[in-house]
Amino acid sequence: MEIRSLLDHLAQNETLADHAWDGWRITRVTGGWNNLLYRATNAEHDLAIKFTIRDARDRAGREFAALTALRAAGLDLAPAPVLLERDRYALPVVAQTWVAGEANQTPPATDAEWLCLLEHLATIHTVTPARASHALPVAVVTMRDATEGIARVRDQLALLPNDARPTSLVALLARFAHCEFPAWDKPRDTLCRVDPNITNFIRNVGKWLSVDWENSGWGDPAFEIADLIVHPAYLTVDEPRWDWVIATYCRLRDDPQMEIRIRAYRRIMLVWWVVRCARYLYDIPRGADRRLADRPKKWQADFQFKYERYLNLASQAML
Repeated sequence: MEIRSLLDHLAQNETLADHAWDGWRITRVTGGWNNLLYRATNAEHDLAIKFTIRDARDRAGREFAALTALRAAGLDLAPAPVLLERDRYALPVVAQTWVAGEANQTPPATDAEWLCLLEHLATIHTVTPARASHALPVAVVTMRDATEGIARVRDQLALLPNDARPTSLVALLARFAHCEFPAWDKPRDTLCRVDPNITNFIRNVGKWLSVDWENSGWGDPAFEIADLIVHPAYLTVDEPRWDWVIATYCRLRDDPQMEIRIRAYRRIMLVWWVVRCARYLYDIPRGADRRLADRPKKWQADFQFKYERYLNLASQAML
């Protein structure tokens, strides 16, 4: 009842200002586009309260389910789930324990840091449907073969009108249509956290932890590694590091086809990001990509830079 009263208060009094209420000290945590996040502490609790945008993804439900599955598997890699409310408020909300530690804005700088990140992901990927005691959906973004990946690119493209497609994108897609990809056995599903933005990893001594599980679910762990490699947060990382990352992760997993899948997914996702950036540049000025948080003032220049960067990377990947 104490925590539910807190949720009632936050739902009725959205504010950016830090404040005290009924024995709680409440701090607004900024940074996410799709949620309103608070840290709430009192004599007994230190909680993260996350109101999510309401959409078909069931973001709060996914996050609660993933955190529950991790705890059921005996893995202390993320916050502990506390409470889920999908229907009581205008926005679904998930309460969880607050995770203390350092969340850097930059990628790992050393082999040791990269290894901590990869070991963290590899441990998450030990959770399988057979091992989980809690129902989980398929991850919001994943792939299991190249055909499915190509379909995801086409899905993104279908949302961008023909007359809004840059000439450079059209030329890239013409080349992409002739790309050949290997085939592989159907991969085994594992828990995938999705959204590998480096700010979602809390760097504690000896181990890393993850926050922000609202897109999680079952998927191919090879795709999770490919998704990390192409994520905008890692655009400054040099190519030799990615060869090291792929080789190191493959050594952590008993899957002889892992590297083949990672490299194929990576090529596909580079094209996906070109299309996605083009969509951002088209949709946002027209109000078609609404979020709960305001975008930075320089969002347009940022996405134009990313579009050009991904276009270059995708073109090189097709050589």
